[in-house]
Amino acid sequence: MFCRRALALYSPARLRVFQFLTIRSYAVISLRPYQQECIDKCVESINRGQKRIGVSLATGSGKTVIFSSLINQLRSASGHVKYRALVLVHRRELALQACKVLKTLFPHLDVQVEMGRAHCNIESADVIVASVQSLIRRLDRYDLKDIDLMIIDEAHHAAANSYQQILKHFGAADKTSPIPVIGFSATFERADNKALSSVMDEIVYHRGIIEMIDDKWLCEGRFTTVDVRLDLKDVSTTAGDFNLDGLSRVVNTREINKVVLHTYLQKKRDHKLKSTLLFGCDIKHIETLQELFQNNNINAQFVTAQTRQTERDSIVEDFKNGRIEVLMNCGIFTEGTDLPNVDSVFLCRPTRSRSLLVQMIGRGLRLHHTKDFCHIVDFVGASNVGVVSFPTLAGIDGTNVDLDEATMLDLEKIKEEMILKQREAELQQQKEHENELLIHQKFQELLKNSSAFDLTLTTFEDFLSFHKQTAMIGDQQALNYNSELGREMKYLRESTYPWVRFANDGWAMPLDMGHHLRIYKETGKTEAHTMYTLKLYTEFPYKVRQELGMRYKPQNVKKAHDLGVVAAAVDKIVQELKMSPEMSGKKYRKYAPWRLAPATPKQQALIKTKILNVLSKVGSKKAPVLSKSQIDIYLANLTKGEASNLLFATNLAPIYPIKALCRTVSYKFT
Repeated sequence: MFCRRALALYSPARLRVFQFLTIRSYAVISLRPYQQECIDKCVESINRGQKRIGVSLATGSGKTVIFSSLINQLRSASGHVKYRALVLVHRRELALQACKVLKTLFPHLDVQVEMGRAHCNIESADVIVASVQSLIRRLDRYDLKDIDLMIIDEAHHAAANSYQQILKHFGAADKTSPIPVIGFSATFERADNKALSSVMDEIVYHRGIIEMIDDKWLCEGRFTTVDVRLDLKDVSTTAGDFNLDGLSRVVNTREINKVVLHTYLQKKRDHKLKSTLLFGCDIKHIETLQELFQNNNINAQFVTAQTRQTERDSIVEDFKNGRIEVLMNCGIFTEGTDLPNVDSVFLCRPTRSRSLLVQMIGRGLRLHHTKDFCHIVDFVGASNVGVVSFPTLAGIDGTNVDLDEATMLDLEKIKEEMILKQREAELQQQKEHENELLIHQKFQELLKNSSAFDLTLTTFEDFLSFHKQTAMIGDQQALNYNSELGREMKYLRESTYPWVRFANDGWAMPLDMGHHLRIYKETGKTEAHTMYTLKLYTEFPYKVRQELGMRYKPQNVKKAHDLGVVAAAVDKIVQELKMSPEMSGKKYRKYAPWRLAPATPKQQALIKTKILNVLSKVGSKKAPVLSKSQIDIYLANLTKGEASNLLFATNLAPIYPIKALCRTVSYKFT
């Protein structure tokens, strides 16, 4: 039996908590379906020889009822007269709760406490509920074979050294454990990143908040996010979560606290709130909030780790009975406190810990006859740097979602919409990737089937510009010459005339007798605004050039938005020149037989000099990468026509044509 002498050490308020120990009538146990399923999974796993297992259950799922029933079932199945279970807890509230449930459901069991000034009688006890802090100092009282089953409540703490020392004492530190070790928690994540694999070998059952709400075992929540412009990027982290001192300095401001107050007043007015649980950063934070709330005639009280136990019990009792409207705390009511009357939770303490968020939200989701919903209000900011919120738990990126009393059904719809948009984005990305591969293939074919000089005639100078000009128009439009690029390919690069490109927006073709034609391109906002201008240039005699300071006399011939109209004007000029006596018999086609012959050594030497000069003058970031051997290979395959075109182009502009040529030659060698 529980040591009666220990009761004398508790105050009358504490003593009332233990009155349940006098209950002797058996309670009728009616487990929820998932509770029995959880017990069955644990028994099956133990029977298979898996001794160290974990159970993940949402806050409010009745895990104390589950492990109490599991203790009784394993005890009955063992067939031993003496079968002793150890329940490990890390807080007084958890110990009291475990004792209450065990004695209420199974009053025939001798439940004793190992905690503080209470010392159990190991030999007579059927179940020992022990605080880790006390048991660690009393292990010498326990023999290895004193314990047949170990239950760890809030087992996400079990990777700590104190738990490890206890497990080792009972031979349960690894998979060869002689006794079953079963850990229960709402989450198996640890803030300090220690591996829970050192305690649990397998999670045999999981039931989270979302499933519990869906199945109506927890009450529905209405979730609201309030943007208070928090900037947490400079707040340091400790054990995987925000450093509380730094966090408080950012959150505990007059402006933000006023937002918290006004949000509470609005929610209270709209939903007749009666029992609000508020989580703050530290003592100073909740002291400030309490003063602000009380100054506005709100009965708000707070509990901290420094609050005396009797005072704390009294405050909690008043809150449960509706005498306190707002109960504030900093890290006290995250575990082991049953407050089913909570109808709203204010999260004024941003966190990066998923487990802490689950614990805080879980305080308000227990079913209670006074509420249909629990209002969860999360105060967030623009720079969340890893902050988790309820949408995060629902599978939604909470940093991009503003909630105003959204229910689980609303969150499911938001999630479905986000998944749909993500899939559409992925399909679009895949389509763009496939198009880019196709365009890249066409670009490579273009490089392969065109001479380096021909490639300089189009308005793209690299794959990126080629991609930009072809990605929007598609293959058919380019093929049908309905695009700007297509028209330039048809009328300039694929023209029968020997056009050269001497500037980014200019092309030229030589005529005889000191004449040549130029086409200038003026780019507009759209293709429809692009203008092409055809000009005839006549070279002045040398003396006139010196007098006028001009080499050519320009004459406008045609101006049009359509390059085809300008190309028709070129044909007309060429035909007229052929009719004149001095030009009669001249051939202006780039496929004349002489053009196909190899370039002369003189042409090659002159062009090589020009290439080397340009490469030596161009900045290293802009210069194409060409070796001398690559230049020699290019020159060896150069024709007279190409050499003539290039020399004509450099006569008009000495740098640009060579740079464009070197760039296309480098692509062909890639």
